[in-house]
Amino acid sequence: MSQRRDLLIERYAEHYKRVSYSIDPHTIDPRHLQSMQLMYGDFVTGLPPGSKVLDLGCGTGFLLNWLSQQPGIVPVGVDSSVTQVEIAMQKLQGIEISCKDGLDYLREHPDTFSGIFCINVLEHIPGKDLCLEWVEAARAALYPGGFFLCSIPNAANLTGSYGRYIDLTHEQSFTTPSILQLLEAGGLQDCRIVPIRSTHLSGRLRLVVEALLHKILFRICGRGLEQVFTKDICAIGFRR
Repeated sequence: MSQRRDLLIERYAEHYKRVSYSIDPHTIDPRHLQSMQLMYGDFVTGLPPGSKVLDLGCGTGFLLNWLSQQPGIVPVGVDSSVTQVEIAMQKLQGIEISCKDGLDYLREHPDTFSGIFCINVLEHIPGKDLCLEWVEAARAALYPGGFFLCSIPNAANLTGSYGRYIDLTHEQSFTTPSILQLLEAGGLQDCRIVPIRSTHLSGRLRLVVEALLHKILFRICGRGLEQVFTKDICAIGFRR
């Protein structure tokens, strides 16, 4: 990476605070925690007690906070942003959190994790080749049977361009076919899209209206095969 890009990553907490409601993982909206449980809970519930689950690109620790509440799970975090890791370590004491390049970290921990979450990280990786290396390294860092779950900006959403350019460190966005293409090329199997879900009425109504408006527009434009229009895409693959 260039010196200028390294500087952007190092100070990322400042930018994240500007585009987010809060950078403190303890201030997360309880409804968001409930949505995490609804979307991700089944993937960690069946893991053996003591299973290590990695939050790859953990930021200030919102997902780590949720993972720490899952019985029998040992949460682990890594992020390359010094400012974000400082906040995560301060707010989530007792959790193993490292400040390190994610790809290097994965390569140093083969056959270690029962699950790896990679939430809004792959869009920051410069270049498709390097992005594929991350997925390959994540697969190697999993136990056989382990899962890799990622969330990335959805280029099919009408706000896709806004999400792509809201951050100088964003390098790319994805669609459902391209993220599945990436996971499969990286050696993962049984790859599929995980639906974005909400536990509260207003959130569910928004998702329904969002999907309906996008389906109409995409059919008009001759892209009727696309079915996922949420702001982000969530996908999962397994090491078999």
